[in-house]
Amino acid sequence: MEIYLTRIIDYLLNVLHSTFNQLFISFGSLLVLFILLNFSATLSARLSVRFLGRNLFLYGFGWLGCTVHELSHAFFAVIFGHKITEIELFKPNNNGESLGHVTHSYNKKSIYQKIGNFFIGISPLIAAGIVLFLGTLFIYGFNVTERTSFRISTEVFTDFSVVKQIGLNVWSSLISYVSLVFFGSLAVWWKTTLLIYILYSTGSSMTLSKSDLGGALYGFLWLVVFLLIFNLITLWIGDFATSFLRRNIQYISGFYFLLMLFLAANILVVILLFVLNVMKNLFIQK
Repeated sequence: MEIYLTRIIDYLLNVLHSTFNQLFISFGSLLVLFILLNFSATLSARLSVRFLGRNLFLYGFGWLGCTVHELSHAFFAVIFGHKITEIELFKPNNNGESLGHVTHSYNKKSIYQKIGNFFIGISPLIAAGIVLFLGTLFIYGFNVTERTSFRISTEVFTDFSVVKQIGLNVWSSLISYVSLVFFGSLAVWWKTTLLIYILYSTGSSMTLSKSDLGGALYGFLWLVVFLLIFNLITLWIGDFATSFLRRNIQYISGFYFLLMLFLAANILVVILLFVLNVMKNLFIQK
């Protein structure tokens, strides 16, 4: 009896371990990047409005990021079977609290549709990565995910040297990308201008509203429940879900590298706009 109890406990621990690995590989970096991107995008938008004025910023740059933002919500709502009742891709109101919205409903008895709330909520981040991927591919003709040495690894919890190596890989990949598209053989003024426009316009809109966050958290909890049940039922056959993710770690890591590019761009924009606003204030005072 004790042997069977031990086996059951070991199996349940393996289920928890596999579920954690799957969540970490798929979404571990997303939490950190979301916090940093949300903060930097909010600062970028505020400083932009202060320097350029609300209308110039919104109609010159913000329209693109807002449209991508709302289209991503609508796209994933359709994918997960939600019913879209209203959509406004870009319609700023007078008080500046809303630039667009997607209203949708779903069957609360469907686990699939409840899990969909997570992907609908975080969809602006996914869409931004896709926009930069396609932008780089069509403007410069290369696949970003194939040029980064950054790889997600669960070993960061057991080996500090892995953390250091990941940091170095991220830095070297960022430098390599910047050197290639801005200063290398592929650098052409109109390509550089277009890429900067995409990074700035889309990057400043990478924020999630309270409703986005609420829906994403609710959907994530259901995703965790689904993975736990899935692993509980299938792990005795083999941990093929984790194996599948590990085989595709290059693409998952490549996607997160795209978000890191947005983060780096947002930070540079915030610094530049802060300096320009200080200079503007000094000039006005004189």
